[in-house]
Amino acid sequence: MKGSLGLTPTPSADPSRVDRAWLAREAGPVPRAPWVLLDYDTRRWPFAAILSRDVYRIRRLDRLHVHLGEHKRRRGERRVHPTARDNVIVANMMAEQGPEADFWRLYHGFMLRVLAPLVGRGISYTQTPKLRIHLAGTRSVSSFHHDICVTKRIDQINFWMPFCDVADETALWLESDYGACDFRPVPVRYGQVLIFDGGYLGHGSVENQSDRTRVSLDMRFSYKRSATRAEGVALLNHLAGVLGSAPDPQICASEEDA
Repeated sequence: MKGSLGLTPTPSADPSRVDRAWLAREAGPVPRAPWVLLDYDTRRWPFAAILSRDVYRIRRLDRLHVHLGEHKRRRGERRVHPTARDNVIVANMMAEQGPEADFWRLYHGFMLRVLAPLVGRGISYTQTPKLRIHLAGTRSVSSFHHDICVTKRIDQINFWMPFCDVADETALWLESDYGACDFRPVPVRYGQVLIFDGGYLGHGSVENQSDRTRVSLDMRFSYKRSATRAEGVALLNHLAGVLGSAPDPQICASEEDA
């Protein structure tokens, strides 16, 4: 794993405009693997089924764009194809679910019964993470970026959970190595979580030209009361040891204590 990182401390959408020497100094040592996959049982943790039942009332989340188009036709709208604004509107439907909703109960249960035991000590994690929608036929919902430029949290790592199988245009795209800017999609199945060094590893999405919608959740977590980059690196190294390191990237076409 090379240590040549780099980016400027501004929320630039273009990773080529980031000062890589600055990011290299900020990052210091890097994890043995920049990302790993966590597998879980969707029968025990049926996130997609609950979203389908309680929020969107459809059978398949990856067909959300079809139902949206039908809804627009019934309303007599002239433009029925999904738009970038629709991604935000559909994602915001999750806001109607209060803190006691089944989905959030399941989410916190997963943090406490799956993630925390894997970490092996107390964690801090996002209490109400963002639900992301990337409707088929819409442009990128996340330009390539590095979270440290915005969060300034050097101790955190990223947790990205899709609720349908993703690949190619529907996947999250990561650099193969720090500062490489050679973004490639990481295929992730429903029943897997992508855990990665999102503060310093460039990531984002591309235009979704497929016929499938992506629904996902993302948040950041850290050791409880951590404050250093070394602790973030140690956390990802620990998880890589427990879960197994990431495969070769070249083959890949507010917070609460727990």
